[in-house]
Amino acid sequence: MYFLRQLNCGRRYIGTHKKNKIEQIMLWKITQNFLTTIVILYTGLHWGICAAPGVYLFLNIFQNTANYSNFERAMLIGVSIGVGYVLWMLSTILLTSILSFILKPSIGSVRVPFLSVTSIRWGFLNVLDRLAKPCIHHMVPSWVTDFYYRSLGCKIGKGSFVSSDRINDPYLVSIGENTVIGSKVIITPHLAEKNELVFAPIKIGNNCLIGLGAQINPGCEIGDGAIIASRAIVPKYTIVPAGEVWGGIPAKLIKKKINHI
Repeated sequence: MYFLRQLNCGRRYIGTHKKNKIEQIMLWKITQNFLTTIVILYTGLHWGICAAPGVYLFLNIFQNTANYSNFERAMLIGVSIGVGYVLWMLSTILLTSILSFILKPSIGSVRVPFLSVTSIRWGFLNVLDRLAKPCIHHMVPSWVTDFYYRSLGCKIGKGSFVSSDRINDPYLVSIGENTVIGSKVIITPHLAEKNELVFAPIKIGNNCLIGLGAQINPGCEIGDGAIIASRAIVPKYTIVPAGEVWGGIPAKLIKKKINHI
């Protein structure tokens, strides 16, 4: 009888645990769908506000060239559309920079549940970043993208050259002086593990070279003067000593200490 009672208690516990898990999944799906709807609506609002300067320019040109020849009018309207597109990109970068500067969290190495204020805040910052990504893509490398990344909290040292539009969570990324970040380099200081969002800052030292399309994962530290070869994938929490050359998938040591400035 004692065994049967224990067995029934175990069954009730499993049933309750399973029910709670299903409820958590449903709550997560409802929250996700609600936030996704808000994001879709906000995307239109964000891009619409940023399009206003270009639309204003176009309307002025369109209205004030009614008496011009077709050729002259076509040229002026065409230029206004092109300039309007550039104004839209710059406005998007500026508005995103301002909002991200206000909302960026002050966090370091930390784990948080998916359903938490920090996760939702991070998610909204990611949305803002994605809204600016199409514009950043056309601006790298330039002072505009440096301004954007610094506004989002990225530390970029003097003389460094950033040619990538794929730096995620810039407030968790530190780049030293005279370092080159190649085109299409992916730097990602977060990952998902066991229903948690894990943040792990990435530090890249002075005089480093991160080759074309390389990927730097959460928690990595790249020492001064180190070189990461093109297309290499540096696994999470990897420490690359100063002056070494790493490459491959996953990245491994290719060459020992080299002279670095």
